[in-house]
Amino acid sequence: MTTEIRDEDLHAYIDGELDDLGRSRVQSIVDADPVLRHQLSLYRADKARLVSLYGGGLNEPLPREWIQRIEGRGARRQWNARTTWTIAAAMAATVVLVLAGSMAYRNFAPATREDIVADALAARTQSPPPDTVVPIRSTRDAQVEAAVMTRVLATQVKAPDLTKLGFRLVGMDVYNTPARSFDLRYRDGKGRIFTLYLRRSSGATRFDLFEEKGLHVCVWQDEVMATVMAGPVSGAEMERLAGLVYTSLT
Repeated sequence: MTTEIRDEDLHAYIDGELDDLGRSRVQSIVDADPVLRHQLSLYRADKARLVSLYGGGLNEPLPREWIQRIEGRGARRQWNARTTWTIAAAMAATVVLVLAGSMAYRNFAPATREDIVADALAARTQSPPPDTVVPIRSTRDAQVEAAVMTRVLATQVKAPDLTKLGFRLVGMDVYNTPARSFDLRYRDGKGRIFTLYLRRSSGATRFDLFEEKGLHVCVWQDEVMATVMAGPVSGAEMERLAGLVYTSLT
């Protein structure tokens, strides 16, 4: 079995375009190669960032005023739906290239540590103790707390369901300082604890994946919300958990 992995393979893997055999092949090679795992995490971060910024707009038609201006300039070319879609796709591709380039520079540049990582790891050890401890005994408990998080974070949020990866939500710690924040605690069948720390963003965008104090840590922050995920899991497991958190958190 060949171990060559192209960028196209990684993107197809992320986009779910591979069959079971192809996905299994890529997964086994990536699991054995820390460089590829890091590259995959960067691609996932780029895609997630693009979706969060432009995902909705790319599915909408061009404004009528744009189409009228295009049709009114130069030779009276016949425009149809296919031509219009092509223009929209080209514009989107330009945005993607510019944004991806800036993100690649940021992600390969030395990561700067912010207080949020220290705050998240302190919350994980409950030091200092949380202001409120919320046990999660049912789906209803999780829904009630999701409504609280939505109000505080000013964006639609729900507690991610991580059961497909073996982790079950067992509790939530709420902190009032240094900012109102929530630390969601998950446990798997091996007794491992995975934590998801949430609070309002400082405004800067950031994506980091690193090891600290025997934990894999993933920091994911946009203009609205900051998240820090931490757990005694492998890098590959953290990437899967981070992907599932992203797709189910909001």
